[in-house]
Amino acid sequence: MAPHALLIPLPAQGHVNPMMQLAWKLVSHGFLLTFLNSDTNHNRILTANTPNSFIHDNIRMISVPVEIPLMDTPEGIENGIELLAKDMGPSVIDRVIQEINAREEENKVTCIIADVWMCFGLQAVATLHELPLAAFHTALVSLFAIRYFSAHLL
Repeated sequence: MAPHALLIPLPAQGHVNPMMQLAWKLVSHGFLLTFLNSDTNHNRILTANTPNSFIHDNIRMISVPVEIPLMDTPEGIENGIELLAKDMGPSVIDRVIQEINAREEENKVTCIIADVWMCFGLQAVATLHELPLAAFHTALVSLFAIRYFSAHLL
């Protein structure tokens, strides 16, 4: 039985492609993947690619409806995070895992890999389903280091 990862990118420009690159890498190492996306991004991916060019037999694309507002102001970012927490938050991820596991007799989800910006509340879902949770940072490692160590610099 292959490991089955649920991948959850932040549904924003610059986050989906690096997560898909990770998906391809994991598939090459024997993983089965379920790639959860917003309906909008899901449709863009399917429309932009021929059936054989992007999607692999071991990458299953699913989507949920997500309302993504403009996040070009501090208020927009706050509202956007609140909407993402509602539309792709822990209760939605819990339901998605339950649906996958009910459908997949031999290929139940064995881990969650989420964009670092999508991890809010997912530890509780991972614990509930007894799954490991990994946060994936889609930007340069140097940017992650600056964000991570900035408190120490102050």
